[in-house]
Amino acid sequence: MKLHHKGYLLTELSQAHQLWDDTLITQTLLAYNESGAYRENTLRIALDELAAAGLINRVEQKLETNADNKTILRFKYQLSDFGRTRMLDTGLLQNA
Repeated sequence: MKLHHKGYLLTELSQAHQLWDDTLITQTLLAYNESGAYRENTLRIALDELAAAGLINRVEQKLETNADNKTILRFKYQLSDFGRTRMLDTGLLQNA
């Protein structure tokens, strides 16, 4: 059984020091064999919720222009100390 998306995002961030949102989203879509704008936007909302809850931190941001010539705001995330503690409490992370 696979982890829920938020759990997967947290575990990916716990294994990397920092990751850009597009990298996290691409990894998640591949891991769950999903695609499409709806799923991508759902994951962006999940990242926003995790940041709002204090489990992850936005450490950098940048504006990019995509292939459709639209400007997109990107964020780089890292797991917060509180997020690591909560992962330990819930069993998502086995050791600090």
